[in-house]
Amino acid sequence: MKLEKFINSELVRNAFLVSFPALLFCILLDFFAGAFLGKFFSLIRRNYPIILVMLPGLMGMRGNIFGAMASRLSTLLYLGEIEPKLMDRTVLKNVFLSIMLSLVPMTMLWIIGAIKVRELEVAIAVLLIVFVSTIYTSFLLGSATALATILPYKKGADPDAIAAPVITSIADLVTIPLLVGFILLYSNRMAFMGVGLVSLAILVFLKLNSKLEKSDIKTFRELLSILIALALFSSIAGTILESYSKLIEKVAILSIMYPMILDTTGNLGAIIGAKTSTKLHLEGIEKIINIETFKEILVYSLLALPLALVGNVIGAGITRVILSVEATVMPTFIILYPLFTFGVMWMAYFIAILAERANLDPDNVTVPTITTLSDIFSTLFIVLLAHLIS
Repeated sequence: MKLEKFINSELVRNAFLVSFPALLFCILLDFFAGAFLGKFFSLIRRNYPIILVMLPGLMGMRGNIFGAMASRLSTLLYLGEIEPKLMDRTVLKNVFLSIMLSLVPMTMLWIIGAIKVRELEVAIAVLLIVFVSTIYTSFLLGSATALATILPYKKGADPDAIAAPVITSIADLVTIPLLVGFILLYSNRMAFMGVGLVSLAILVFLKLNSKLEKSDIKTFRELLSILIALALFSSIAGTILESYSKLIEKVAILSIMYPMILDTTGNLGAIIGAKTSTKLHLEGIEKIINIETFKEILVYSLLALPLALVGNVIGAGITRVILSVEATVMPTFIILYPLFTFGVMWMAYFIAILAERANLDPDNVTVPTITTLSDIFSTLFIVLLAHLIS
């Protein structure tokens, strides 16, 4: 009777009827990126290994930067400080600031990668590729963020409920394919130079149409300090990925599943982190270890089982089609992944608790922190899988 009541509870219904479809949709987007990464993983590992050091940071950074931009634009729209149109100068200014916010942590990640690999010619090539790629990707995501905020507002919908998840999904969709595209274009130096000059022209255009004020500089500095800290943590995941890239390449399916595993783990952690933050704001949490939190994390850990199975089946299919390599369902992954996410979600819960006790807003701290930490632990998890399977 108690089991039946638990199965029919609102917690279980929300997890499987609301969260599961959204997470499944994210997995499909992740495999679009994963297909590109898997197809060109060997090329990147051999010729541009620094990119592997940078990759987790580049993937995670975009969602944080443009999620924050969506939040700023939404607030400005409600305050009536900007017009709901794409060419508003304040909108263009926010696009410019977001591009600059992308370039600084990118440069830090590149320095760490260059020190790790220690090949000057490769380092210069990667800097040019990632610099141009970052400008185009950030310009595209900045424009998409503005549209994802302005269009719902004009239709009478709440942009806060739409813009952030939409832009995070778009970021996952475009980051790796565009990066791979510029890697391939780099072999044609003249074409790459032309595209690079256009990227600089975009920056100049946005700067000329952006009148920066003191409040903008303050916002830039606040976000930059957070992003630099997160980039440093992300470089740990990238260093692990580059160090064990040869091992991961042997289990080809893992290179294709890499974005899916990182993103799904981060999303599950973010769900628990966001739920905990809301509870702390509304009624507080009296007992740190309590049965309700245990049930919540247990349900989402069970949700990880079908997500792992679906991800494994799709990953195996893509591996066979794109790489012409035999791949199948990995029982080790299916069994271990729910246990792994169980630990990550408890980590998210305690991060929210610690943030609140440190007089920090858990809404601002928990999600970016857990998504960054989950990248590190997910990369370690993938290395462990590669060891167990190979």
